[in-house]
Amino acid sequence: MAENTIINLIQLRENHEGEIILIKAGRTAMQRLNEMGLVPGTKVKLVRKGPLRGPVELEVRNSHLVIGYGLASKIYVKTLDGKGDMR
Repeated sequence: MAENTIINLIQLRENHEGEIILIKAGRTAMQRLNEMGLVPGTKVKLVRKGPLRGPVELEVRNSHLVIGYGLASKIYVKTLDGKGDMR
């Protein structure tokens, strides 16, 4: 797999990092993500995914955040190590 692949955040493997490239969401969701510091250019680490499309735990700037599967599916990241893609 090529390095720096762009994938959906929920496709990122646990304990791998990516950089937010694009967010495809409405105004309310964008505002919520912005308030949490999840904006393009931000590096995130996917810590854990809940079972059955459960919540997603992220590490962002030394803080842990939990967001829902639906919100996480609107975030696209560039893999930073070329190995974070689940495909």
